[in-house]
Amino acid sequence: MIDVRLVKLFAWTIGILLVLWMLAECMGGADEADEDNEDLQRDSEQYAADCDRAWQALDLASEAAGGDVETVVDQMEALGNEIEDPDLKSLTAVYVSQVQELAAGTAPEDLEGAIAQYQDSAAFDLALRCPLS
Repeated sequence: MIDVRLVKLFAWTIGILLVLWMLAECMGGADEADEDNEDLQRDSEQYAADCDRAWQALDLASEAAGGDVETVVDQMEALGNEIEDPDLKSLTAVYVSQVQELAAGTAPEDLEGAIAQYQDSAAFDLALRCPLS
């Protein structure tokens, strides 16, 4: 025969779990009808647009090996100026300065390989912040 204490313990455990579940439901996720959620949606859309611009700036770095570094740098800076997120904006500025340093300090025949190697490492860092979409 099952002990009465075991049944009471089981009933109390189920009761506590139900109360915790109800509290979790009441205090749970964001209310879809709440107007403050629109800001979150707008922020995530802005961050996604900023990520796209950062990826575009990084992709432009490969064009610097063609010889027209100043034009590429200007395009990268223009994309960086459109980014609103301060972290991504500073990251794009780092891309610009790194491309300029690579173009100035690398022999023209080695520039394409150096930029490709830089893009690989920078793409990994950017992928941690902005997943490819």
